[in-house]
Amino acid sequence: MGNARPGSAPEVAYCGLVCAPVCIHARNGCVGCSAGGGAEACHKRQCCEERTIDGCWQCDSFPCAKEAFGDEAWRGLTVGCVQMVSNMGAATFAALAVSRLGQAFDYGYLRYQTPEQVEAILRGEAEIPREDPDLRNHG
Repeated sequence: MGNARPGSAPEVAYCGLVCAPVCIHARNGCVGCSAGGGAEACHKRQCCEERTIDGCWQCDSFPCAKEAFGDEAWRGLTVGCVQMVSNMGAATFAALAVSRLGQAFDYGYLRYQTPEQVEAILRGEAEIPREDPDLRNHG
């Protein structure tokens, strides 16, 4: 963990998402929670900091049912990302996410996906959704 610098490697947030430069909030200068940005009240952030772990992929209680992990819309995305970080390491996963999703991506497009669908999308084996999932048939 630490502070992100311009041009530094992308960091994986506690929840498994890659923040700057991938997350759309990077447009507004957010560097991600692992680098000191993001919401201080985030349960995953507080939990990982209390346990002194880098992210949920190092937690014996993963996946819990708190916040995005317990939300039907976001569970597949966050669980899928954390599983990929656990399997391939944070740096490799971050590079994959950047190469596949680019900059300022709206993770909301990946809502309602299963962890397996998220992995297929990030590995380039499936198309990246480019529309609001509430507008497409997800069930």
